[in-house]
Amino acid sequence: MTDTAADGPAYSAEAYAAVEKAARSQRGTLYAPSVLEQAAKLLTDLWATSERHGVTAAEWEWSADLASGALDVVARPYERPKTERTAEETLTLARHLREALTSDEIGLSAKPGPRASVIVERSADTPRGGFHGDANLIVGISSNVGWDIAFNQNGAPLLSIAAPASPAGASQVAEIVRALVHGELGNPFRR
Repeated sequence: MTDTAADGPAYSAEAYAAVEKAARSQRGTLYAPSVLEQAAKLLTDLWATSERHGVTAAEWEWSADLASGALDVVARPYERPKTERTAEETLTLARHLREALTSDEIGLSAKPGPRASVIVERSADTPRGGFHGDANLIVGISSNVGWDIAFNQNGAPLLSIAAPASPAGASQVAEIVRALVHGELGNPFRR
């Protein structure tokens, strides 16, 4: 078990690795680091409770995928909020996202898109998308769902991004978009 001190994570390295593996196998969703950490904390607690009942983490493998379950449960509120956001809230979150994307740390070219979205200029390393393979990305948030990303082309597939609807969440989304633009994620639209 990883140290649970206030300055360290409250999850095991094994739990985090299991959650990361579950995230890679999920189709249609990318996960912010804070969501992965939250799921790893839950999985660590589930395993600890299980061990108190004489069941090891390895014994779960034949019965249930606890890592995927923990990730799904933790991500759900980010993908479907309990209450709808106002138009002002979504526009503010899109502004935070644009500021994070164009910050010195991220360094992408982005401009406001329709509604609460941001259009991000692709790079030479961005996966091909759109009719001619050269579409930019569009990232946004809605009043009744979480963050999402797609190529800025009609009919393009849409991926959810499980991340908090907050300025900190917008920064995490910006990191994911940076990785996608620079080709570090492969092509998550084709998983």
